[in-house]
Amino acid sequence: MNAERGEGEAPAPLGAGKTPLKRRAFLIGGASVVLGVGGVALAAGPEGVREAYAQIICGAIPEPPTTAPGALQRSRVNGRRVVIGLPPDARGVLSVVIMLHGATGDARTPFDRYAIARHLAASGGRFAVASIDDWPSADITGTLLPYLGECGLDIRRIGLLGWSSGGAGALKLAAELGPERVSAVAATAPAVTAARAPLQELVDIPIWLGSGERDMWAPQTETMLKGLKALGAAAEGGISGGCRNTAYRRRVLPEQLAFFSRHM
Repeated sequence: MNAERGEGEAPAPLGAGKTPLKRRAFLIGGASVVLGVGGVALAAGPEGVREAYAQIICGAIPEPPTTAPGALQRSRVNGRRVVIGLPPDARGVLSVVIMLHGATGDARTPFDRYAIARHLAASGGRFAVASIDDWPSADITGTLLPYLGECGLDIRRIGLLGWSSGGAGALKLAAELGPERVSAVAATAPAVTAARAPLQELVDIPIWLGSGERDMWAPQTETMLKGLKALGAAAEGGISGGCRNTAYRRRVLPEQLAFFSRHM
């Protein structure tokens, strides 16, 4: 399975590990469609049928809030795009949440696909969000953070948010920087096994971990969450309905931003 399927829209099989239900063939718009409910995908048919099937399995993509977003600042650092989203009517020195995209994303993904600027405005959060292209090869602490400081943001203690491989990166960076530099970290279905996650180093940092129940990383996410709570960490989140896709990530954004508002 594609480790970064979440940036797309393909749902996980329905009823995996269970006895498949009987297939049914029917006609839609003159095209023959075979809909299998026991791990059998649509064999043919209109794209609308495929989208409807995905919504049944994974849930519809929520519409973004209608709240007008704050200003977006776009620039480049060492050839990489950097996007900074500010809350509406931003005043004074703001703290910042660094957003790490998934394997198929870029600096624009949080703003274009997930409407993070509108969600931030609707949440009332008084912090900025910032993302950078190709974060795994970027120097986050040595280049991006000093640049954000030059932009007038408070970089003494930051927040970290990531999805999939970005979630794994957020956990790793939080563990390296520690509670003196990281106010809070949130990871959606981080692509890291529980055995390799730096749980002990994250105990003193408020953390949010969550995943859609049909995400391939859901079992590992649940194991990490239980491990952190057993160690006494202030861990929030959990496993809820959804897949590895835009719909799930948009659904949990309000909860994640509320989490950051409490801890930033």
